[in-house]
Amino acid sequence: MAAGSACDALLQRVAAAPNVTRPAARPVDDVTADPLARPEEPAQPDPAPAAPVHLDPFATLHVAVPLLYYGGVLLLSMCAVQPVLVALSLGAALTCSCALRGTKATLRGLAPQLPLALLIALANPLFTAQGSTLLLRVGPLAVYAESLLYGACMGMLLMAVFTWFACAGVSLGVDRLLGLGDGGLPTVVLMVSMVARLVPQLVRRGGQVVDAQRACQPDSASRGAAPYLRASGVLVGWALEDSLQTADAMLARGWGAAPRRTTYARERWGVRDVVWLVCLGVCLAGVGFLAWVATTQYAFYPTTTRLVVWWGYVPYLVFLLVPLWLELAERRRWR
Repeated sequence: MAAGSACDALLQRVAAAPNVTRPAARPVDDVTADPLARPEEPAQPDPAPAAPVHLDPFATLHVAVPLLYYGGVLLLSMCAVQPVLVALSLGAALTCSCALRGTKATLRGLAPQLPLALLIALANPLFTAQGSTLLLRVGPLAVYAESLLYGACMGMLLMAVFTWFACAGVSLGVDRLLGLGDGGLPTVVLMVSMVARLVPQLVRRGGQVVDAQRACQPDSASRGAAPYLRASGVLVGWALEDSLQTADAMLARGWGAAPRRTTYARERWGVRDVVWLVCLGVCLAGVGFLAWVATTQYAFYPTTTRLVVWWGYVPYLVFLLVPLWLELAERRRWR
């Protein structure tokens, strides 16, 4: 009886237990699979192609090499006022800027330059009424084609100079310039680097102050010159406070404690750097002579000289595109 009652109790417990779902049987095709293998993950979509990385073509050379090159290019661009040379300088500057800085950055830089160049081109005939080809006359003002052409060349020259400065900023960073001039002129180099940093900072802060004043005042009070005058006072106080903090930080970090400052990146001379300097110096002298010949043989006033095809434009353009050749060689080496 005891055994029968124990069996009945066990059967009752089993019947009262919740239903347990058995694992599904493995498909026949998966019998040979490894039971310890991890399940396959779903395929991930291919990542978007990375943006192209723009490097400094003069990074492996001494800082004096890009300083000589860009200094010579800027000197040529500002002194060679001839339509073909100005057009070649602007085209080479835009090409090198697209290769070194990217197309978007180049176009963003052109946005404020185009109106300024157009203003110079249109304003020059109003102030310099010279030439022999009269286009129109507005009252006592006469607009000549020669004056308009000279203004257009000066506007293009200004755009070329600005673009070359942007290209030079890729190779001539503040740290490299500090390493170049710290030995003899540490204070001057520091002042130049601080001015290059503070000017855009003040412009940015001025916009922030004006926006804050417009947000706190009605529209009628934020018009005219009064908000800008108040913003200038705020900027002066802000700049003085930052100057005190900067002076304390420089004193705490030992400014002037040693006769010679140390730099983060050391610039060391090598045989390759000397060869580059000599080659650039010779090429710069030759290209400068060609630019002088082309400039002296051309005149804007009283009549423009007729332009002819000349072989000297080719070496001039090749010299201006040196950063592009270095960039293409570096990309081909790492391909």
